[in-house]
Amino acid sequence: MKALRLIPVFAFVLAGCTTASPDLEPLPGSFTYGENAAERRTQAAPGTMIQHRFLHQGSMVFETYEVQPDHSYKLVRRRVQDGWAP
Repeated sequence: MKALRLIPVFAFVLAGCTTASPDLEPLPGSFTYGENAAERRTQAAPGTMIQHRFLHQGSMVFETYEVQPDHSYKLVRRRVQDGWAP
């Protein structure tokens, strides 16, 4: 009987687990930032991962993009390294 009471608790806990990451907002300097971002295309094959790095407010930003089937970019990962000294 107690096990039946725990089922909704476990269902609630598992509902909070997700593998989808929230959409990352582009920063100035990102491939997908600005007015022309939707028009930016590549000849790389869909599924290709592309690395990009740039300085943003004194920090080095490392971004990873995945090429989509329409050859546009999708930002999938970002890492910021503070205190970057060139």
